[in-house]
Amino acid sequence: MAHWNQDAAYALASYKILAWPLGAWPIDDDTFYSKMRWLFAMISELLLVTSLATEICLSCENSYEDPIDTYVVISSAILVLVKLSLLRMRRSTLSINLSCAIQDWSDVKDPISREIMMQHARIARTISLSLFYCGFFAFMLYMLRLLPFLNATGQRMYYLPTSCLLKSVSNVEYVVVTFYQVIQLFITYAGNCCTEGIFVGITLHLCGQLELLMINFRRIDQCKCKGDNIVAKLVVRHRHLLRLTETIEDSYNVIILTQIFTSAILICITGKFTSLFFTEFSIVVMIVMLLQSFLYSYAGDNLRDQSEALSFAVYNSNWCDFPSSDIRDLAFIMIKTNIPIRLTAGKFFYVTRATFTDILKTSVSYLSALRVMLEKQTTNSY
Repeated sequence: MAHWNQDAAYALASYKILAWPLGAWPIDDDTFYSKMRWLFAMISELLLVTSLATEICLSCENSYEDPIDTYVVISSAILVLVKLSLLRMRRSTLSINLSCAIQDWSDVKDPISREIMMQHARIARTISLSLFYCGFFAFMLYMLRLLPFLNATGQRMYYLPTSCLLKSVSNVEYVVVTFYQVIQLFITYAGNCCTEGIFVGITLHLCGQLELLMINFRRIDQCKCKGDNIVAKLVVRHRHLLRLTETIEDSYNVIILTQIFTSAILICITGKFTSLFFTEFSIVVMIVMLLQSFLYSYAGDNLRDQSEALSFAVYNSNWCDFPSSDIRDLAFIMIKTNIPIRLTAGKFFYVTRATFTDILKTSVSYLSALRVMLEKQTTNSY
């Protein structure tokens, strides 16, 4: 097991806070208790989706919940099911990424290299903590807005709209169900945010390692005097970073596709079921989902930029004075870097800031067309 030092804890420990209770922290020992935490989270989210879907089918007259809030909670729970399932399936490969990141923090000795790694760690923490706080604010807003007290008609109120499904329960059962619904909503919040936290942590760390590799290639002529085969070591390091990037792509491409697709659908649903102003809860949740989608595009752009810059760094090195074998290795690296590292959404399209804005504009365009159609139908009905 990799040794955690203070820098590694600063860069990665915050993501473990939400992932560990769900059994989703990849470098945990795959123990019975870890499996039970994961299984409890999955069953809780399945029950949440089932109960809300049943409540919608019942169409109870006493339902108090805003429909858009119900759809948002169902979509968030489905996202958690997808994310936790894929994290569990890919925990062995993701644990390699995290263990290598922790080892990098233990091995770094150069103050300049450490500062570059800290810069990327600060950016990752800023983005992920912003997501964590926004998600927690949405969670608390939902809790405070739907306090389970008796309403004016004496009807029991639940955190989740299940008043029809659970209309004949005892007082003790009501307290147990209410407490369990709080746990379900917390799992929904933690499951969504911890997945993106792990992703941004290891992806931006890889961006930092690619930047350090680029600096080493620029300084390669200064290291030749030591007599070591520096080029071979840098080639091995480049191949290692490429393998780590491939594991991230394989682990997260389905998650990215599901996240972007769900965010686009919710934009249209929110615009259809709300009037001029969105509800406060819907606004916060949409901000969280858009932040999640932007996070993937931001990390994808950074990886692409660093991989493209590596090719120029190799070319700008003093390669003409090297032996023919080293020149051949450098040429292979340049050929490899001509195909930049990119993250995809389900292997369908590349995830960049440009594609994020295109998807957002397309969703808003469909929303505008849908609202015009609904207004015309309303006008014609009169």
